[in-house]
Amino acid sequence: MRLRSSVFASFILIFEVIGIALFLRGFFPVPVKSSFSFKSKLSDLPAEPLTGSTPNSSHLPQPLFKRLVIMLVDALREDFVFGPNGRMYMPYIRHLVERGSTQSFVAKARPPTVTMPRIK
Repeated sequence: MRLRSSVFASFILIFEVIGIALFLRGFFPVPVKSSFSFKSKLSDLPAEPLTGSTPNSSHLPQPLFKRLVIMLVDALREDFVFGPNGRMYMPYIRHLVERGSTQSFVAKARPPTVTMPRIK
């Protein structure tokens, strides 16, 4: 009887350790590599436009564009737009990106992310 209870206790202990390991693996997942193979550098930024005035002047330069549209899509995976099926899912946005008419930025959150409860 003593042997069976120690085997049962060992089985329960192993089962508990596996359960904790699975929980931690799900709660703190391994980072996934991005589909982008390059990283932006400071040298990739375009030069600031000069209006003929001295640097650090109080005059603002003329705007480069008349209108600006900021599109923010929460929880949109980057491969949905920039991946191989991007032409099928979002053809217009993909066309603008390929033409160079847009600037794209992908922000990545590292889990665990915490949402604070609302106080009413």
